Amino acid sequence: MIFVTAILAISVEWTAQYIPFEFETTLSRPIADKLNDETNEVDEYLQQLADKIIPYMDLPENVEIKVHYVNEDAVNAMATLGGHVLIYRGLMEQLPDENTLVMLLGHEIGHVKLRHPVKALGKGVVISLVLSAILGQSSDSVANVITDTSMLTMLNFNRDQEQDSDDEGIKILNTYYNHVRGATELFEILEKNHQDKGFAVPQFLSSHPDTKNRISHLHEIAQAKGWIQQGKPEAIPEYILKKMSADKQQAKEKLAPDKDKPNPHIAG
Repeated sequence: MIFVTAILAISVEWTAQYIPFEFETTLSRPIADKLNDETNEVDEYLQQLADKIIPYMDLPENVEIKVHYVNEDAVNAMATLGGHVLIYRGLMEQLPDENTLVMLLGHEIGHVKLRHPVKALGKGVVISLVLSAILGQSSDSVANVITDTSMLTMLNFNRDQEQDSDDEGIKILNTYYNHVRGATELFEILEKNHQDKGFAVPQFLSSHPDTKNRISHLHEIAQAKGWIQQGKPEAIPEYILKKMSADKQQAKEKLAPDKDKPNPHIAG
């Protein structure tokens, strides 16, 4: 067993892909329960759009994708264990069309397809999961491997993983629309907004390949494949835009002080 553990430690990147997906699902249960508490038509729209592109992405067997809409201003999106993809309202508000959204979804689902979340857990956790699989333990028996569930939404992917997911995004964009409008636009929009408004860099831009290099890489792929780089933009449904606007207002009201509540600093 010591020898096996040593081998696993050397080849974590390679062995992680063989961890049963059900182990991921079990580990992600706490955050999944929280995310599933509140769903609305934006969740449904994102899931329906994801379900349309997933059949063309050649996901590993038993891998399921669940997309969650997060009503927060953060300009962010992420993929975590168990096939959970989080899209924040703050980022959706920046997207000009559905094409760009498909690129975003394809990128995040690409992380799940390539098992990046489980690889990002760290050597110790990955080794524990692989050994559990080798020993034939049930997925429930490994639920205590991660005691801090907050780490499930703080996974960081390396530069190669980000580029591989970019490749997945542009491929599905071409398959779905027969052109790749929205691929480079996603990063151009984020980079411009970052420079103009100075908001925090999203997780999938931070500590990753230079944005300009990513844009150049996507252009090179499209040219090499002979893919059409411009095409008809598909609008995000108006009812979704209206719902996000209402959600933004609701979020502001929650943060605002309650005017009817007596101020404890004012003597009665």
